[in-house]
Amino acid sequence: MLKVMIVEDDIFDYTHLKNIIDWNQEGFQISEQIKNVEAAEKALAEEKIDIIITDMKMPGKSGADLIKFAAENYPEIKSIALSGYKEFDYVKKSLKAGAEDYILKHELRQDSLKKLLIGIKVKIIENNQVKNSDIFEESFFVDQKNILIQNFAEKLVRGHFNSKQDLKKQIELLSINFKLKNIVITVGQFDNYQDLQQKYSGSKLLNIKRSFINMADEILKENGSSFAVLKDEKNFLFLFSFEDNSELKINNSTTSAINRIKSALKNYLNITASFAVSKILPTPLEIAENYQQTAELLENKFYQGQDMIVYQNQNNRIDNQTFNLDIKREKLLVKYVEEKNTDALLNELDDLFAEIARIKPGLSVLKMTLISLINIVNSSIKDKSLNAERIFEEKGNPYQKLENLSSLTEFKVWIFRTYKNLLRELEEKNNYSTLINQTLLFLDRNYQKDLTLSQVAEEIGVSYSYLSRKIKEECGLGFSDYLNQLRIKKAKEMIRSGDKNIKEIVNLVGFNNYNYFFKVFKDLEGMTPSEYEGENK
Repeated sequence: MLKVMIVEDDIFDYTHLKNIIDWNQEGFQISEQIKNVEAAEKALAEEKIDIIITDMKMPGKSGADLIKFAAENYPEIKSIALSGYKEFDYVKKSLKAGAEDYILKHELRQDSLKKLLIGIKVKIIENNQVKNSDIFEESFFVDQKNILIQNFAEKLVRGHFNSKQDLKKQIELLSINFKLKNIVITVGQFDNYQDLQQKYSGSKLLNIKRSFINMADEILKENGSSFAVLKDEKNFLFLFSFEDNSELKINNSTTSAINRIKSALKNYLNITASFAVSKILPTPLEIAENYQQTAELLENKFYQGQDMIVYQNQNNRIDNQTFNLDIKREKLLVKYVEEKNTDALLNELDDLFAEIARIKPGLSVLKMTLISLINIVNSSIKDKSLNAERIFEEKGNPYQKLENLSSLTEFKVWIFRTYKNLLRELEEKNNYSTLINQTLLFLDRNYQKDLTLSQVAEEIGVSYSYLSRKIKEECGLGFSDYLNQLRIKKAKEMIRSGDKNIKEIVNLVGFNNYNYFFKVFKDLEGMTPSEYEGENK
């Protein structure tokens, strides 16, 4: 495997370069971040390097100085110049010093970098006869080490180690920079994970998460004896350890590192995450006991919102208080729905959510309350034959919202909107009989089809003549007139949305003839469809 040294003083540029391709897969092993030429010259004396990728502008000596130094002292090394500057002088200096090629940071692409590296790799193989078997062996070792560190962290939080001596052996074996004192657990969770799953393929999302862990690791290394691993599908784990016993310094250092990682995640990957931070643990043998308590703190993001940091030593819950939606309050909500008392209903819901926000019950308890609120709506839909899709504003199972909504504020907005839609539907029904409610609901769902009164009567399960009479009695219109009014109402909604032209809308709302649609529209609205469209653009 060819060894690549990256000399770059900017952590974000280094991390971007580190993660833009799968280096191991391409046959390369990259070094840890080297921030200046002096450190690079020292590293060249200590280990064999095949390729140098160096930033051109850094504090002290420049990248051109490093390229020249390598060419004079290690002529077998191939160098690539990297810069955010287009000035010809940089290009000229780097190429003159012996660089193989020159890459602009803002033009850095996966395909172009691969092409350049493969070309250089061929030259090195031809010159030094590097064996492919060595490349695969080293790549396998790197991958296995990462898996072993992840397994070590899992055992640590599950309490598999009984003594510090066992821990110390594992840490030394895996070459992990981690102390056995002053430990802080940080459990993180990617926000809106379901959205990420919909946006990216499984392999792409896994690469994104690995890139994040690599980036976090680079920041944690600057912080001292700390490391990061993926915990499971949407969670990750940071373990901090400190030689210094100062609680203030430990807390400041931990918070500073987490905030840097939060910013990097948001700026570089356009993703947010929430973090739960434990108290300071004097010994690693307390990690297992405190891990679950720390992880449970992430429930607070449902109340506080996403992109947050919550600390174990904060009082996040009101002690000795329980919460549930009692029968009295539930009956009161049902009463306000039946009375169509919008103000009283919304005030009661507002009080309910204020109490939830104050007490912050556990999510399992809260879930039962939210299910009860949805049940009230579903009962009204069933009893009154209402249109569920118009009330919940979507098809499918409304209880799925409990899995999709990520904060109490989001759920409150959704439940308020749902209850308002419910009252609007109830008002529009005008206390129709169950038969007419069923009929109007059927028409609302099927108006786009070629319907006759006989077909509708058969669907509802009554006679043609009886249904005709009941529609006339309760709606004040005959079947055809009511259906035409409904179709024109839907046509107006489509015209206002601007998504389709009028000729398309004619068929979509159930009219088979444009001239007839034109006549009905003008009779009901006092203007032509085109005139209505002009007024509502």
